[in-house]
Amino acid sequence: MKIHRILPAALAVALPGLAHADEVPLPDRMTWASYDSQSIVYAESIAIGKVLETHYGTKLQAIPIRNGFSRMLPLFSGKADIVTTGSDGYFAQEGAFIFAKQGYGPQRLRIIAYNETNPGNGAAVTADSGIKTWADAKGKRVAVVQGSAAPAKVVEASLAFAGLTWDDVVRVPVSSWSAGQEALINGQADIAAANTTSPSVERLANSPRGIHWPATSHDDTEGWARLNAVAPYIQQAEICQGIGIPEGECVQINGYGYPEYLALPDLDGDTVYGLVKAMDIHSDEIATAFPRAKGYAFANQRMQQAWPWHDGAIRYFKEKGVWDDAAQAHHEMLLTRQDVLAAAWDEMTSGDVPGDEAEFAAKWSDIRARHLREAELPVVYDDVWNY
Repeated sequence: MKIHRILPAALAVALPGLAHADEVPLPDRMTWASYDSQSIVYAESIAIGKVLETHYGTKLQAIPIRNGFSRMLPLFSGKADIVTTGSDGYFAQEGAFIFAKQGYGPQRLRIIAYNETNPGNGAAVTADSGIKTWADAKGKRVAVVQGSAAPAKVVEASLAFAGLTWDDVVRVPVSSWSAGQEALINGQADIAAANTTSPSVERLANSPRGIHWPATSHDDTEGWARLNAVAPYIQQAEICQGIGIPEGECVQINGYGYPEYLALPDLDGDTVYGLVKAMDIHSDEIATAFPRAKGYAFANQRMQQAWPWHDGAIRYFKEKGVWDDAAQAHHEMLLTRQDVLAAAWDEMTSGDVPGDEAEFAAKWSDIRARHLREAELPVVYDDVWNY
């Protein structure tokens, strides 16, 4: 079943009465699906909403949702205009993992903005593990969060940087992201997905086992090609401040925009243009509203992303003179990729559809990979169910 987005009633009513302060078209109301109310992303959404209301009268409703899959659903159903997300948004675009089942599949998502602060979303190891570089990870124990592809792919990408795979390490099942760091503290594992700002990671750094961040050096182009083949949304990050980073030193590791602001293509182009423009005009105000806010600065937005940009955002980029031929070519490649995935999904859902989820995902993996290879596009995930 395909998901068709219906414009939220509040937004549909608001569009005729767009505010044009400073020629910034914004609706009276917007709804964003955000992280849970205790998260930093939710706090960021509320802070940005206050800026929009102060200057343009736009009232923002941020819906707090803990689970990455559930957070996408209000966008698909038309109850939210935008979703703030991380790698789950990429899995949705690819029809992978939790989205590799009937009723979902690949989604035609568009990126509008993202936070480029780079907290260092990668994988950490214990200082006593003997792992100095990712090549040393062979034979070591990896904490793997059950039922969550996002942290697993971060670790898999780090291993791939050194030419390693899951076959080269020992998996240790854990129940959650923070439980992965606890497994390191308790001596049950040597490697886990982590970032350089989390309290649970700080506990690891202060434990007897200690913490180390093996580098994914930016000048290793072959290593980064292998890494991005696993996780195209991961970008290079140089972290000079953070948990486990010695004072006065910097480490080149993984990062990615967190969060990304994603929408469906039919979100009103004027609304997207207005939002991107407003966040640029008031970037100084946003930058002082909460920690990490400088990552939203327009100058930090990279034009080549893992999702196509929304047409409304591209309109503003062209006005600012930052949209070039390379960005356009990358954008068109991603649009073609979404077309190919949609055609593969049509084939998947028009024939004999297995009722069992695992069998469904196995058949979808084969059809999806065939369509991508025929189009000479990277498959990224040969298996969209197991990780």
